[in-house]
Amino acid sequence: MKKLLLASFAVASLAGTSAFAAGPVANDLSGFSIGTQVEFARGAVNGTDGSSDGAATTGAGLQARYDWALTPTFAIGLGASYSTGNHGFGSYANGTAATVNNRYSVDIVPTVALSNDYQLFGKVSSIYGTAASSDGSSTSDVQGVGYGIGVRKMLDKNLFVQAGYDLNKYRDVTYSNGTTASLQENVYSIGIGYKFR
Repeated sequence: MKKLLLASFAVASLAGTSAFAAGPVANDLSGFSIGTQVEFARGAVNGTDGSSDGAATTGAGLQARYDWALTPTFAIGLGASYSTGNHGFGSYANGTAATVNNRYSVDIVPTVALSNDYQLFGKVSSIYGTAASSDGSSTSDVQGVGYGIGVRKMLDKNLFVQAGYDLNKYRDVTYSNGTTASLQENVYSIGIGYKFR
């Protein structure tokens, strides 16, 4: 996860150098934006009982963010996101399925303008949700850390499309049967949004 984050910042730094060489971009990076997206997630569970499994989930997400431009080509954003539905992670303990629902996060988002229309962004998130087991015997609030990278394309002054990848890792969850499980998911997303100027 740390390697992904470092790689994201390295790419952003190199891209920023190219963007500076090309001169300022026309679209100011500052401002508030909202968006919605389709998410394709692949979760994995590893239990202390020796079980491991995976599951795929498709859902929808919402996001909001405010960016502060520090230079014409670099900004730092503070945002929040919410993901609908139960995110599956597979089964542990003889077929009991593990899920996380009501996932939301607080995000720090550095952004580099690659051109007037394209932006590259990284993301570090504090994520939260409710872990549950399919036998109904246990639920638990969980917290974790997420790392992400993505690209945003401005279609005009306000409308944009974007695609991203996030790696989310939750703190270990101990279920009522005594099994402790680690939960991790890879999330791919594509969405559309609006930036207020």
